[in-house]
Amino acid sequence: MSLLDNLVKNYLNKNLATIFTQVGIEGTKISDINRQILKEVTLAQWLLESDRGKSELAVNANNFAGLKWRVTEMKGFAEPFKMKVPSEPEEVEFCKFIDIDAFIIGYWKFLTRTPYKGLEDYTNTPENFLGFLKAKGYSSDPKYVSKVVDLLPEAQKLLANAGGVTIPVSVEQLQVIRAPKEVEVGQSFRVEGVARLADSGKVLSIIIDDQFPIANVVISQDGKWQLDFVFKQEGDRRMIIALDGQTLEIRIKVVVPFDSKDDENTQQPTASSLPGAKLIKLGGSVGIGGVNKADDVKAIKARLYELGYTWVGDFNSADRDRGLFDAIKLFQSIIAGRSTLNGDGRVDVGGTTHRWLQAANAPRWELMPKSDRDNGLVNGELEDIEDKHDFGTHWLADVIKKIAQDYQNSYRKTHPTAAPFAINDVSLPHGGDTPDHHGHETGMMCDVYLPQKNGNFGGIIWSSSEYDQGAARAILKSIGKQKLLRAVFFNDQQLIKEKLCVPLSGHDNHIHFEINPPVRS
Repeated sequence: MSLLDNLVKNYLNKNLATIFTQVGIEGTKISDINRQILKEVTLAQWLLESDRGKSELAVNANNFAGLKWRVTEMKGFAEPFKMKVPSEPEEVEFCKFIDIDAFIIGYWKFLTRTPYKGLEDYTNTPENFLGFLKAKGYSSDPKYVSKVVDLLPEAQKLLANAGGVTIPVSVEQLQVIRAPKEVEVGQSFRVEGVARLADSGKVLSIIIDDQFPIANVVISQDGKWQLDFVFKQEGDRRMIIALDGQTLEIRIKVVVPFDSKDDENTQQPTASSLPGAKLIKLGGSVGIGGVNKADDVKAIKARLYELGYTWVGDFNSADRDRGLFDAIKLFQSIIAGRSTLNGDGRVDVGGTTHRWLQAANAPRWELMPKSDRDNGLVNGELEDIEDKHDFGTHWLADVIKKIAQDYQNSYRKTHPTAAPFAINDVSLPHGGDTPDHHGHETGMMCDVYLPQKNGNFGGIIWSSSEYDQGAARAILKSIGKQKLLRAVFFNDQQLIKEKLCVPLSGHDNHIHFEINPPVRS
């Protein structure tokens, strides 16, 4: 067995909670799921620092992290080891560990040093943890964080393989990862997917309703592909995507919007007659680069405030600031079904944003549902007062409650000791960029803890012996019943084969699902 294999196997079986207690890290501040994140990201660090266990320091000193000797903190955990390195004119004293066990404990002891005080508050994502270390002087390499993150998939696979699970290294066939189930006539929407890396550069064959081709959809170098499309006619529409004998079928329901009689000459878009709709008369555009008449600005601010985007400020004032612009961008990103902010920050008269603001089902921004254990729902994020990813759209809140209720009725009633439907991160209080995720900016996606066989949840990966695959299957089935569902990511290979989810790097320890906007009403 190689030195790297020994390191991985040893680390797999280590209980970080025990180590944290041993070295003086406040383990009570670090959740089970965060400990798993830390195990994966630190192994990725060690892959980089030790050249996958082949560096002189790893071979001769069991030091896989390039830890320098610090007599005050490391005495009793390691001993000094002098070595010449290219970047230094003189020999440098590093830590030498008696064995791999001692290194693992010593690494975490090293991080109890004064510069790293407060580390416990930066453990919820790999990027957060690595960014903290780098800011405190752990590495001078400006690309250190990205280099380690690039090795995360390899670290995850090594840990899974050491646990007796083999994870495919790449996509093996053409796949759709995001697509809507229902859209309006005239609504632009996006379909996204992946293909084998060997197929990069190839053009997909796409046919609508067996007669209308879509040209020039090319697979990118990373295997990803996407197409934007607009249906001009209602009905149950069919999209066939093919490549070299691989075929995918997508069925999308296209409906006529209630304001379909409006055209480009309509000065005031028609408002719905349903409760919750609001007629908003505008004399000009509002927002970044807009005409911004005082009454129009007040009207838009009042509607956004009413919908929960309260950071627009005083809606009796025509003042415009970043709060208003950010709220418009977030609203636009939500109605476009995006996972990141991508709006122009302007409401144009009769435009899509204006029409959605008038809609009865315009997206409200709100706190996600509280735990309801009687109905099998646990909001672990809301119960974690240290984290603020508690907010999202009312569309997502409704979907979360429906999933919990369906899972409760279809599975937990006959499996009463099964873990509840336990959710984690959604979005920050005002949406927007979060250091914890790529995405999670628009309140349209949610992370779900993995169920354990003992009825608990979180702190494991899908290859862990404690993982309850039956409960996870039931959760995914309940998620899959939701009309607004756009995508589900999770790396359990059996459940992928059952077409309950699709794989995505970083989704070994949780399920991630996303929704599309509903049809306006």
